[in-house]
Amino acid sequence: MALNEQELSYAYQGLLHAFPEDLHIARPMIQMLQDRGDNKAARDLAMDMARRMLALGYSTYALAFITICEQLKHPDTDEIESIKNMAELTLSATHQDDDVKMFELIGTLSDAEAKDFLKKGTLLTVKEGESIVKQGEISRKFYLILDGVMRVHVKTRSGQDIDLTDLKKGEFFGEFACVYHLPRTATVTASSEVKVLEFDDVVITELVETSPEAGESLVGIVQRRMIASVAHAHPSFVTIAEKDRAWLAEESELVEYEAGDSLISESGEYFYIIAFGKAEAKQNIDGKQVRCEFGVNDLYTNADAVLSLPDGASLVATERCLVCKTPLDIFEAFSQAYGDFEHWVEAHVKQRKACLSAKP
Repeated sequence: MALNEQELSYAYQGLLHAFPEDLHIARPMIQMLQDRGDNKAARDLAMDMARRMLALGYSTYALAFITICEQLKHPDTDEIESIKNMAELTLSATHQDDDVKMFELIGTLSDAEAKDFLKKGTLLTVKEGESIVKQGEISRKFYLILDGVMRVHVKTRSGQDIDLTDLKKGEFFGEFACVYHLPRTATVTASSEVKVLEFDDVVITELVETSPEAGESLVGIVQRRMIASVAHAHPSFVTIAEKDRAWLAEESELVEYEAGDSLISESGEYFYIIAFGKAEAKQNIDGKQVRCEFGVNDLYTNADAVLSLPDGASLVATERCLVCKTPLDIFEAFSQAYGDFEHWVEAHVKQRKACLSAKP
């Protein structure tokens, strides 16, 4: 069910508080204020955006918002003239994109496309202590926080509940399950009363089909998040410095394999970490086939003497797999710099060799 105009306005207000410099949010918000006859609020918002854009070096955008102020007859003509003169003088100045907090989910959409996308959400209120997503469940919903704080936590095999992070207004979650149809990897619980927009995976599919650039952007966000999750959650990286985790996340890419695909590449200096799914290594020993199951967190490569599978062994996905592909020089640097990483890899390889040398 599409948002009504009041709900849509609320959604834009929440996003504007989270991303006060985002043009894709401010422009439709100004238009909605005009449509409901609140010209004062519309021109005040336009003036605020003109000031922000000028301060950030976006002179062209500052002039555009000043034009809106003039059209809406903003009474502060002196400030209008001042901002206009300053913006015209600095049109050639460069601006720093890193200074602007943008809502990247709609960054590649036009204002109309972004508005149409947001309207397809359902506005929900989540009570304090209520979990909207639960670890391990199968669901295809995607959520955008408009107000409040959500706690992300996981339960370990021993039953311990561990907090991972807090999510605030403007942040979204559920994208792994929505894009890759994975079971929920964590539980998300409201730390206060929270307002969220809920989207069906059909909406995401439509976004990918109607706006390939936006769909590619969303998939890119999902992949970066999954790689970052691997960089922080993998048991071999416990003692790895944050800057080195960031290095791994920046240099890695996520590769998807279907059941039956070979997971071993014949070229390139990379090592691989299974982020989701299962695979099976096979090797013939004395005419008999030995099998070894690979799963989440397993490492492998065909380009390093220590980590490579035995000669003649194959590694094939037994179900859909998502694999983090990372330059081998990062593996080598970690092995040299971190004794705990080296010891984890040694134990990992020893266990694998025992499995592949055992007779069925």
